[in-house]
Amino acid sequence: MGHETSATDDEIKNAVIDRTREVTIADGDPVSEQLLEDIRVEDGVVTFTVAFERLNRTLSERLTEQLRGAGLATTGVEHVRVEAADAEAPESGLPVTGVGSLIAVGSAKGGVGKTTVTAALARALDESGLDIAVFDANVYAPDAPDLLGAAGPVQTTPTGRPEPVVADGIEVVSMELIADDGPVAWRGAMVHDVLKDLLGNAPWSDRDVLLVDLPPGIGDAVYTIVQQAPLDGALLVSTPTDAGARATERTGALFTANDVETIGVVPNMVAPEDTDNGNDRDNEIAGPFDATGDDLPDEIQENASATIDPIPFDPALRDPTTSSFAEPSTPGAAAIAELADTVAAFAAGDDGPQVPDDAVDLRGLPAETAAQQTLTELALRDEFGVLLRHDPDELITTLEGSLGSATPTLTRANVVDLERDGWLVELEFDHDSTAVSESPA
Repeated sequence: MGHETSATDDEIKNAVIDRTREVTIADGDPVSEQLLEDIRVEDGVVTFTVAFERLNRTLSERLTEQLRGAGLATTGVEHVRVEAADAEAPESGLPVTGVGSLIAVGSAKGGVGKTTVTAALARALDESGLDIAVFDANVYAPDAPDLLGAAGPVQTTPTGRPEPVVADGIEVVSMELIADDGPVAWRGAMVHDVLKDLLGNAPWSDRDVLLVDLPPGIGDAVYTIVQQAPLDGALLVSTPTDAGARATERTGALFTANDVETIGVVPNMVAPEDTDNGNDRDNEIAGPFDATGDDLPDEIQENASATIDPIPFDPALRDPTTSSFAEPSTPGAAAIAELADTVAAFAAGDDGPQVPDDAVDLRGLPAETAAQQTLTELALRDEFGVLLRHDPDELITTLEGSLGSATPTLTRANVVDLERDGWLVELEFDHDSTAVSESPA
């Protein structure tokens, strides 16, 4: 065990890193071998984030014990936790981690202002106090970074994952931000691989909402994301034209066919209410819908969970970085602010079961390592939750076998199904009781 110290968390972290470099694994130490994604220190607890996917079972167990020893040998460290670098990743499909709600913004027709809506919406949600990220899925002509004021190049983490660029608090990943990459004729498997690398492998840092700006059309990139990414919902963007409506209807049918909930349809670049639909050039954007955009065809709206007010044609939205959405001064900014309220409400209602903030994340850890980490938590408390990806019954059985008739004993193991996020196992231990109960939720 470490001892009380006046050292700061950063100073303790540096000391832990020095100790970690003394650990021998494979052909070097965990730092030089890029096996550590991160090391965090807070209130005497050091957390190692390990790339376990690069290790076999034997090396995983050995490294875990060596890291625990290195941490506890450092002055100021009272407890050690080990997490997996891909803890939140689902077992199949295109995994996305570190995100509360994943929302696609799409339209099969180009030129409807979809990227402008995405960028403005991201800034409005950010100004409302949410942590936001944007992924530019247009591998052919990426332009979201320009509208968000994001500048590359994208850097990589110690284990080679693409680090999002931060623009005014918004995390952004796009092909546009990749250094020295010229035009490429992306096709099929190439599109899937680049999306998996940039969207799935990016270490998004606890974002409340990640907006995915889909490319126009219904091609490889759109199919990959809609069919394989864990989308929570989608926004459809349409302009008041027959072609825009038809394209939006096709995109909506794709979302519905893949069980992606349509949050709503965004009528964009609609003529302001105080103008008529005459032939003057300023009003040419108005088409088959009325001046406010309320007359969207029923086929588009039928699967939407919310009705979204139209966004008027507003030149100020061409540069969302210059607009305030918390205190909108133009009709377009006001409409975007209302859209942000709708999306925030959807995201808030999409949280699913509540996971305790102090739950220990064991997802991605080898089964034996997960059980050992659970047992070490008993040094701090007798009641806590753990997050798992594998069968929770296996952990419960292992804990019972490890504890045997000794104290403490496992007296409660309540299992909560988190669906794509795995399992939450609420554990309670007692130093006197010998009874154990399990009540799956």
